[in-house]
Amino acid sequence: MMRAGKALDSLVTGLHGRVADEAEWEAVVALANHTLLTPALFASLAQSGQINRLPRDVHDYLAFIHDRNRHRNLRLREQLSEAVAALNGAGIVPILLKGAIPIFLSPVERLPNRMTSDLDIAVEADEEAPARACLEERGYRQVPDDRGMSRPQDAGILELRPYRPDGFLRQQPTERNGLLVTIPLPQARAMHWIMHDLIKEGDYWRGRMDLRHLYDLARLSDSEHLDWAELRKAMLDKSTRNALDTQLLSMHHFFGTKIPVESAGCLTARLQHWRRVFTVRHPVVGAPLRLAGNVIWGLRRLSRAQELARRNPVDLARRIGLILSNRGLRSKI
Repeated sequence: MMRAGKALDSLVTGLHGRVADEAEWEAVVALANHTLLTPALFASLAQSGQINRLPRDVHDYLAFIHDRNRHRNLRLREQLSEAVAALNGAGIVPILLKGAIPIFLSPVERLPNRMTSDLDIAVEADEEAPARACLEERGYRQVPDDRGMSRPQDAGILELRPYRPDGFLRQQPTERNGLLVTIPLPQARAMHWIMHDLIKEGDYWRGRMDLRHLYDLARLSDSEHLDWAELRKAMLDKSTRNALDTQLLSMHHFFGTKIPVESAGCLTARLQHWRRVFTVRHPVVGAPLRLAGNVIWGLRRLSRAQELARRNPVDLARRIGLILSNRGLRSKI
């Protein structure tokens, strides 16, 4: 088996709480770092009682990253609480998204081990300007060439966006320690993650996976008993349904998630899932598949590219180069 495939299998085995036999730990740790799953790997092995089976240097490194990530998450929790309090004081109830949700909901003693890159918050469209002004009063400034806001003393970027109803983002008001937020229901959160990765960021066409998000979705499905069949019926067209089926097949393949029979039997989704796994295991042989997927994704975005070409042709050329060279993928594999 290729080294990339063995590293992937060993990492997934570790996330299941088991130590893989004859794991090449340098490659496994490198993959865990790239996919932002290093703290989760340590936590899974620690919870299963397998952590002491690791080589001492690997154990110490994973423990160090886990502890530093916990410290960062505590700082993110304080930052999020301060921002929510400020917005509540201005009469605004923010909608928490993605990684901000477990940071807000979890008690300090059970803070998630998830590595969170930023804090995502949405507000009603007519509240965006006053919300931004409220945060600016507390020192936040716009990050250049980014929609996030930041302060020098904080651990992460605060990404403020207008809430756009999409039919899936059903919500419920939630109060913690005197702070009031709105949180999407579990199935809505799962669908938001899937549509963001596979449709908005093009993973479905590019043949890419965000292994951290697959792990998040698998754990959410286990804890909340998500009804994937219901969500599948809610898909508006065949393309989005195939994207959902592809993600479900990957969740089942790596983490054993129970999925609808219809998803497992979808030929298009099975081919897409095979392409994603094959190109990770065999990056050299799979390079033409990656290139073809990047070209397809680029063609789908042609209308936006034409607008960008008029405004900033240099930036368009940079983006095309990143896509075709498989760079700028962040934590995706």
